[in-house]
Amino acid sequence: MAALPGPPRPPYALAVADLNRDGRPDVVVGRVEMPGSVYFHTGQGHTFQEISWNDGKGTVYGLAFADFDGDGWPDIVAARSDAPNGIWFSGRPKTGR
Repeated sequence: MAALPGPPRPPYALAVADLNRDGRPDVVVGRVEMPGSVYFHTGQGHTFQEISWNDGKGTVYGLAFADFDGDGWPDIVAARSDAPNGIWFSGRPKTGR
């Protein structure tokens, strides 16, 4: 078993998708009244890099992925209670070039 990084926080929803199109599965976690996490697979064994996503409002109880803006990158859709449902648009990672 591989443990995901970061402090312990209870998950409420979980989904898997290749969000950065590197061919490796990434893990998205939704939580109750706190920001969720995207765990990007680093390609180094069973290790992941965590980044925060969403505004931390409501309870994320459903997650899905699709390219809503047509840029070729998957976007995160969250169904929430006590807050509006939302779409978080992703895009090509910034490389500084």
